[in-house]
Amino acid sequence: MIKKADIKDLNSCIMLFKQSVKILCIKDYTQEQINAWLKIDKEKWEEKFKNNEIFVCKKEDKIVSFIGIMSDYKMLDLLFTHPNFTRQGLARNLLNFALKNYIHKEIYTFASLSAKDFFLKNGFKIVRENEVKRNDQILKNFLMKKEI
Repeated sequence: MIKKADIKDLNSCIMLFKQSVKILCIKDYTQEQINAWLKIDKEKWEEKFKNNEIFVCKKEDKIVSFIGIMSDYKMLDLLFTHPNFTRQGLARNLLNFALKNYIHKEIYTFASLSAKDFFLKNGFKIVRENEVKRNDQILKNFLMKKEI
């Protein structure tokens, strides 16, 4: 079941994000990079939940995947699935659901090395390789764009 998230879903989404990054990104990033990635600012996440469109997918009353769209910036900001629920079409379904009422003709995202292939399979194209600094660690990702 997909539904619009609210602030009470924040902690569950943060936990899911951390589990996803720890397990699904280990083949693409060093442990130091993952540790840096996991150090998040909860206040910034609260702002994301208040100011953006966040949708969650629930199974058995637990959040198993979520997506965040920053429509004003034409940006897909978050898309994470719990490691036990990958390769079941949940992220693709969330992406399609979130884009149904999306008003722009294109959307961008910064895809991790681990997520790049997912986005390529779902119609995104690489704009450029990118590097972001997190807590003294450099993480490689890709700016990607999808025409709607």
